[in-house]
Amino acid sequence: MALQIARVRRRETNMKIIRTTSALVLAIGLGACGGATAATSPSSPANAAAAGPRVAPDPSAQPAPSSTEAAPSNSSAVEPTDAGAAPKPAAGSPLARLMREHFKEAEQIRHAVISGNPKDAVQPASALGSTADIANLPPPWRAAVERMHSASSRVQNSADLAEAAAGTADIAVACSSCHESQGGPKVSVGDPPVVGQSVVSRMARHAWAMERLWEGLYAPSSAAWKAGAKALQGEPFPPEVLEHGGVYGRSAAKDFKALASQASLKETPKDRASLYAGLLGTCATCHLATGRGGQ
Repeated sequence: MALQIARVRRRETNMKIIRTTSALVLAIGLGACGGATAATSPSSPANAAAAGPRVAPDPSAQPAPSSTEAAPSNSSAVEPTDAGAAPKPAAGSPLARLMREHFKEAEQIRHAVISGNPKDAVQPASALGSTADIANLPPPWRAAVERMHSASSRVQNSADLAEAAAGTADIAVACSSCHESQGGPKVSVGDPPVVGQSVVSRMARHAWAMERLWEGLYAPSSAAWKAGAKALQGEPFPPEVLEHGGVYGRSAAKDFKALASQASLKETPKDRASLYAGLLGTCATCHLATGRGGQ
């Protein structure tokens, strides 16, 4: 256990603040092209134009509100578990810090994949897949952590974006299996950003939806999944964005729309993970084709 504590503390000292989330990267690029920015919330990259990374929830305390937080109707907050749920790690304990590190690493992986830059997922996947002293973890955690290790290895050794995306989705499912058995975290789903005429506003809604699908997987939360699926309905991509992507951008957009139309029908973790992986892959292809990826 001492080795595990030392590893977590060393990572806390050396790790840089994670780069903006996947949705944030797209919105920043679009804002630069469209000459405008949108209001943002660091806890929900859905609103998207220039906020910091989403921070993992403390397993035993409500996250402090941010001065830049958006209105509640456009956000989704992760809350602590109920008092009657299974015991949680104490605030500031090695296990609580380990959970936060896992969250950060998963976010780094997701950002790298959705940006079309899977090589940047290798380091966080390696870190996520190397939890020391697994035998000293609470027994209910061990099977889920082992599954998380396996999924992380797939990301680390992936040969293409599709493989990396599938591994990323499976990391979320591994996390959810532990969260579900331990009673949390819980997700409170707000309303998606209103779609306006600007490119930024349309992509902000798209980003919000993808974030809710991710929460639907890892929390797990059917409410978040269904909210994300509903927000993706309609025409998700402005034509002026796809003009820059040529045939690859148009093809990715077509595939994304077809997958999005099926999202609300997916009920099992396996089916949702498969669909989410497909969405990640098409996002990455479109970002690369339109010059928004690899950041």
